[in-house]
Amino acid sequence: MNIGFVRHFKVASQPDNRWMTPEQFNQWVERYNHSDVHAGAFLDCDLKWDVCLSSDLYRAAKTAQLIYGGPVILTAQLREIGMSWPGSSQLRLHYYAWQMMARLAWYLSHPSQEESRRESVMRARQFIDHIEENYRQSNVLVVSHGAFMKCLIQELLRRGYKGKRPYKPKNGKLYTYVKKR
Repeated sequence: MNIGFVRHFKVASQPDNRWMTPEQFNQWVERYNHSDVHAGAFLDCDLKWDVCLSSDLYRAAKTAQLIYGGPVILTAQLREIGMSWPGSSQLRLHYYAWQMMARLAWYLSHPSQEESRRESVMRARQFIDHIEENYRQSNVLVVSHGAFMKCLIQELLRRGYKGKRPYKPKNGKLYTYVKKR
């Protein structure tokens, strides 16, 4: 069994202003979650993919439709780990700073985040269990998001799959993992 992961293509929506309040950051995250993508070149490998599973967020679903020739199975289980910043402060920070703080809050399982790190890891384990139980003899292509892909890949490596562990998954790039028996 081979499992290939692709992070969605680059998102077309950019923030109107890079310096924003927490409320503006949360609104930008919501817009980002419904944005279109810039279709890019996709370098596939020599494998024939038997099935494609994708996050049901538009940017991932659109990417999956563009790179896979058959029907795509959409699932909320592959959605990106949510991020937000609580409060209504007028403090303006660069949106990268808000992103870093929200990811740090997630990593520390701060209650301000909708999903804890432990919950994300459990969701990744459940998804890999699903693949191993239902697609044992198949080559599976998965289209998801950067932060959640890291959880999925970490789980595959923990289970003995072999493949490259990217520090930051690139948009539209294929990462392939195989389990040696």
